[in-house]
Amino acid sequence: MKPTLILAVLLLCKYCVCIRSVSGQEGTLSTLKEAEIVKRLNQSWETSVRPILAKNCMECHSAIEHSGKLDMESISSLFRGGLSGAAIDRESPSSSLLLQVLAPYAKKHMPPDDQLSEPEIKSISQWLEDFKQLGSIPDAWQTGRFQPTASNGQSVTTALNSDPIRQLPMGLNPTQVIDIAISTGWHINDVKPSALADDAVFARRLYLDLIGRIPLESELESFVNDTDSRKREHLVDSLLASDAHALHMAEVLNAVLMGRSPADRKGPKEKSGWMEFLSTAIRSNRPWNEVAREMILARPTRAEDRGAVWYLHSRQNKHQEIAEAVSKDFFGVRIDCAQCHDHPLASEIEQKHYWGLVAFFNRSSNADSADGPRMAESAIGGFSEFTNIGGKSAENKLVYLRAQPVEEPRPSKETKEEDRDDLYLPAANGELRIPKFSRRQHFVDRILTGNPLVAEAMVNRMWGWMFGRGIVHPVDAIDSFHPASHPGLLDWLSRDFEKSNYDVRRLLRYMALSRAYQLDSTVQIGSDPKWFSSGPTKPLTAESLYRSMGIALDVTDPAAWNTTAKINEFANLFPDVLTEESLANVTQGLWLTNSAAVREMASVKNSTIIQRAIGMEESDLLVEHLYHRILGRLPDDEERSHCVDFLSSRTDHLQTAIESLVWALITSAEFRFNH
Repeated sequence: MKPTLILAVLLLCKYCVCIRSVSGQEGTLSTLKEAEIVKRLNQSWETSVRPILAKNCMECHSAIEHSGKLDMESISSLFRGGLSGAAIDRESPSSSLLLQVLAPYAKKHMPPDDQLSEPEIKSISQWLEDFKQLGSIPDAWQTGRFQPTASNGQSVTTALNSDPIRQLPMGLNPTQVIDIAISTGWHINDVKPSALADDAVFARRLYLDLIGRIPLESELESFVNDTDSRKREHLVDSLLASDAHALHMAEVLNAVLMGRSPADRKGPKEKSGWMEFLSTAIRSNRPWNEVAREMILARPTRAEDRGAVWYLHSRQNKHQEIAEAVSKDFFGVRIDCAQCHDHPLASEIEQKHYWGLVAFFNRSSNADSADGPRMAESAIGGFSEFTNIGGKSAENKLVYLRAQPVEEPRPSKETKEEDRDDLYLPAANGELRIPKFSRRQHFVDRILTGNPLVAEAMVNRMWGWMFGRGIVHPVDAIDSFHPASHPGLLDWLSRDFEKSNYDVRRLLRYMALSRAYQLDSTVQIGSDPKWFSSGPTKPLTAESLYRSMGIALDVTDPAAWNTTAKINEFANLFPDVLTEESLANVTQGLWLTNSAAVREMASVKNSTIIQRAIGMEESDLLVEHLYHRILGRLPDDEERSHCVDFLSSRTDHLQTAIESLVWALITSAEFRFNH
C-alpha cells in the first residue's frame, strides 16, 4: 500500500475515534451522552428551529434589528435574552419565554400579527425539551455570536480545523479522498449506502451529465458488454474529451451564469460570440480562474475571448445586478440580502461588501465596436454613500469578502471631477480608453486572483452538478448560515483544484469515478440527502431532455429536430439548472400533453423506434423494446402487464396505441430525471 494511502487510512481511523469526543468543548461536557445531546440540539437548530425563527421572527429580532434588545440569530443570543430575560429556560423548557410568547392566546403574543402553525410550535417545544438533559451550558452557547455548526455538533471553524480530511496531504488521488470523506460521513451518522449502480444505469447517468444526452443503443450495448475492468474510467475520459462535452457544459454554464435570456436578448447573445467563448474554454480545458478573469475584466486581446464581454454587457449597465451576479457566480455567495443592512443570517456578509462590489463596476458602461460588444470604463465618478435601515450612512469603498480593501483617493464632496486624457493609458485608434486606475482591473488582480472562494465556489457548483446538490446547499449560498455537510472535503478539494491550475475537467473526472457518484439511486428510508448515500436524482436540463427524446425515439431526421428554435422552446419551458429545488408546473404538464411538436416527434412518421415496434408481433417483446430504449431498463411485472393489456385492447388502432405508449414514456417523470 502506498504511504499516502496508508496515511489516509490512519486519518480515517483517527476520525472515527475523535468524533466520539466533542472537539472545542473539552472541559465543558463531561460525558459522551451530553456530547450527543449537544450534537442533536445543534442539528435541530440548523435544520428546524432556526429556519422557523428566520422566517417569522428575525425581521425584528436579529443582530441588526433587536427589538426588546433580543437577538434570535443564535442559541447563545437566546440564552443571553433581552429586556424580558432569557428566551430559554434550561431547567423548565416548557416555561421558556420563547415558547410562552408563541402560544395562541399569549398576553404578549409573537409574532404580533401572525401565528406560528401547530407543527412549528411543536418543533420548537421538542427542541427545548432536550436542554434540561444537559448538566451545564456549553461555553459556545454562553459567549459570542452565532457559530454555524457542522454535522457533528462542532462549530464550522472548529470542525474544519480538526477535520482529518482537511489534514490529508495534497497529491492524493481526489477520488480516494472523496470516498474516504463520504464513507466517514456514513459511518458517523449510521447511514447505510445504496449498492453500486449497474453498468447500464451508470452509463446513462454519465452520458447525461457529461455530454447532455442518453447513450445511443449501440453505445450502451458496447459499454455493457465490455469486459475491461477499467471501462468506467475509460468512458469518463472519452466523454470528457469529446466535442459534445464542450457544447453541453457551455450550455450548462450559460444557463447558470446568464439565466435563461428572454427572446429579445437571444439574438445579440448569439452574435456576441458568448457561446463560442464558453465552448472553446471547455474544449481546451482552460483554467477556470482565467475564464472568470476574462468575463469580469471584459477586455479581450484574442479573437476567441471576444465573447467573454457578454457576461457584463448583457446586464445593460445595471451595476447592482452585475455585483449580485459576480458574487453568486464566481464566489458562490448570495450578497443581495446585504443591500440595505448587514446580512441578517450570515454576519460575515456586510452591507459594505455589497456596495463595495457595486463600486468596482459602477464606472463601467456598455459600448460597441466593429468586433462586437465592449465594456468602457471611466476614470472618474462612482463615489457615493449607502445608508442602512437605521439611517446610518457610510462611504462605498472598494472592498469585498476575504480580501483587503483596494485603496483609492476620494475627492471631497465639494470637488467637481474632470475627465481628463491624462487619467487614461494611451489607446490605439478605435480602441476604448483604459483608466490608469481601473477598478475592474484592480478587482481581478486584488479580489478575484487568489481568493479561496473562487475555487471553493466552482468545486461546490460542479459537485452540485454531478451529485444533485452541493456540499454547501444551495450551491450559491456559501456562508455561515449554510454550513457544508463535509467541510473538510470541500476545503481539501478546493485546495487541490487550485493546485491543479483550476482544472475543471480533472475535477469532474475524479467526482465521476467516486463511489458516491456510482451508487444506485434507490434512496434509503430516513437518509438525509446531504450524506450522498444514494445515486443522484436530478432533472435534466431542457437541452438534455430534448436531445434525449430525439435519441430515445430514434428520429428519422435528427437535423430537422436539433434546431436552435426548437431547443430554445424547451429552454423557455424547462429553465431550471442547478436550482435549490425543481418543481414541475401546470404549464409544463399542459405543454407536454398537448404540444404538437412532441406528438409529431413521437409519431410513426418521425420515429424509427415506433416503426420497429409496429413490426413486432409479440406485445410482450414490444413493451420490453420500448422500455429498454426509452428508460434504459426492462419493465417490471406490473408495468409489463398493464402495457400488454393496453395494447391488446386496441388492436384495431395499434399504431395509435403504440404512439400513445411511447409518448407516455418520454414525457414521464422517470425520463425527465437523471438517476
